[in-house]
Amino acid sequence: MKKWLVYLLGVITGIILTFAFAYGISLSNNHGITGLEMFEEPGEYMDYSQFKIFQVSESGYALADADDIFDATVFIIPDESQQFYDNQTIVLKNGQRAQRVGTFRYTTKAGIEKTVPAVKIIDDVEISRSAKAASTTNNSGITLFDKPGDCVSRKNFEVQKVLDSGDAIALEIRDAISGYVFTSDLEVLILAQEGSNFYNNQIVKAPKGKCARQIGNYKYYDGITTKVIPVIAFK
Repeated sequence: MKKWLVYLLGVITGIILTFAFAYGISLSNNHGITGLEMFEEPGEYMDYSQFKIFQVSESGYALADADDIFDATVFIIPDESQQFYDNQTIVLKNGQRAQRVGTFRYTTKAGIEKTVPAVKIIDDVEISRSAKAASTTNNSGITLFDKPGDCVSRKNFEVQKVLDSGDAIALEIRDAISGYVFTSDLEVLILAQEGSNFYNNQIVKAPKGKCARQIGNYKYYDGITTKVIPVIAFK
């Protein structure tokens, strides 16, 4: 009888230890954060350029809105040098990307259960040579293609705004009558080249035989909404 009892207690103890070991591994893999599920390997880089933190946990992890986009929430996992605070705005620098490394499930104050991407901010991300050549300050919203895309226009453009980087946001000129310029809704970003100094209302003419070809996208916030416009080069 005693042997049977010892055997039973041994089985029960083994089951408990197995579950405890598995639970410990789960917490280790997920940084001890309930609701966090980490991938076995890091995932893709996300096309975000800045984050606005709205909640920081006791352990230092943060929930943030991405690029001022409605309902685009992420869970940011800090590294050893990062200490987040409420209402902090994080603008990614050149070479920094937000990499998806898992998912995070939580319940909002309204009682709604949500699952959002868990990300890490990665430094010194390798980018293409063309991106490096065009890389300047304040262009974190630029994503360049590996190869030029389609032609978006064969017309001229009028500069609307010059960025701190020297690049220019411009509108396609639909028509010009008696000195008055009429633009279309096509908005583009023209990258500054060596020797080019854009200014407001400048007319940028398409070289003969070339068109404004899309070489990437530029995402920015205009004070009302987040916009994505083509980055062009005359090719």
